[in-house]
Amino acid sequence: MDTLSPFSLCHDWKVQWYKYDRLHENAMNWVGKREEDMLIALAIVGVISSLQLKKIFLDGDKQRLKKLCATGKLTRHKLFKNQQEIPIFSLGPTGIAMIQERYPVVDWTCFSIPDLLQRLLFFQLVSRFKDENPNIRVLPSIPPFIGSVKRKDKKIHVLVQRGNEEDLIHTFKFYTPAERFILIKETLEHGKTLDEYLQKCKVRMTTDNQMSNHSFSEMFYLWKEGKWVPENTISEEQHSNIKKTSVI
Repeated sequence: MDTLSPFSLCHDWKVQWYKYDRLHENAMNWVGKREEDMLIALAIVGVISSLQLKKIFLDGDKQRLKKLCATGKLTRHKLFKNQQEIPIFSLGPTGIAMIQERYPVVDWTCFSIPDLLQRLLFFQLVSRFKDENPNIRVLPSIPPFIGSVKRKDKKIHVLVQRGNEEDLIHTFKFYTPAERFILIKETLEHGKTLDEYLQKCKVRMTTDNQMSNHSFSEMFYLWKEGKWVPENTISEEQHSNIKKTSVI
């Protein structure tokens, strides 16, 4: 039996949003490309956990994170899982003022718990991509995708299934996206009805467990003969017979 994912809706989740109105005009300056990429990513996706933020954008620098909050570039909120506090971050008033003329800023205060978990899982995937290639960027996408990742000149859209299966089934019942994308599921067993509508899509799939506990080369599945098959077990000849989905 699979261990319950840390991102499962079976946990007891609650969120407390905090609003800070003070704009630090003297801090409205770009401190390197990494900070610019961070602000763009949060404008697009909305929220990120403390651990993800430090790993992907801050090289583990806790003092830098404190300064970003003190100057209003970021705002800290509280997500609770089974009464355990998980710090999450969004753009703050200074960050919004810096980025809003370049990118529309998503309204994270409207996010439900499934919405939040979808965003955190998006950044889990981004973190794994960064392990393989530090030169990645988060870019906008279109619904139902959370966002996209640019890696090696390829744009990879990301779809997350978490509390939204009926909406996704309705979408894919009438729409087959031309975009190549990665689907994140909680387990292989979740969302089997949705799987039926993805057979014509250019899609790779991964699960919470695969992202957390397996090497990058073992993370992904392809749809083959009516089921998800680990990509690393498919021969080159078999791979060539599957609809080309080379997004990695």
